[in-house]
Amino acid sequence: HRLAAAHAAILTDGFSALARDELFRAAHDIKGDAATFGFPAAAAAAESLCRIIEHAPDLASVPVDLIMHHINAVQAIVRQRTKLDTVAMASELSRSLRGIADEFLTKANRDRPEHLEAILAPSIVPAE
Repeated sequence: HRLAAAHAAILTDGFSALARDELFRAAHDIKGDAATFGFPAAAAAAESLCRIIEHAPDLASVPVDLIMHHINAVQAIVRQRTKLDTVAMASELSRSLRGIADEFLTKANRDRPEHLEAILAPSIVPAE
């Protein structure tokens, strides 16, 4: 799984530009392809992770758990897609992650109005 591999590289070597870009591309690809492959809730979690990578002033200051929870959510949504209750659970999980990510990004960017505007914009991932 490319997203997990990109995250593992960051945990080992830190947020180099290359590692950051690979994590972003992996999350962005999931965001774009998730609905096509039958797990739209994974797109919402991946989009939230993309927003963190894009708008955090310093990725090293992002709580490690925040990134890890996004990756775990994407993996869980994909893995559990055959269960009947998964869609509601996955949607709620993605909403919760987005809220936590937005709260972090709003605080982290309080002195960067151009990022605040983008952070507070509504999600472009279609609702289920």
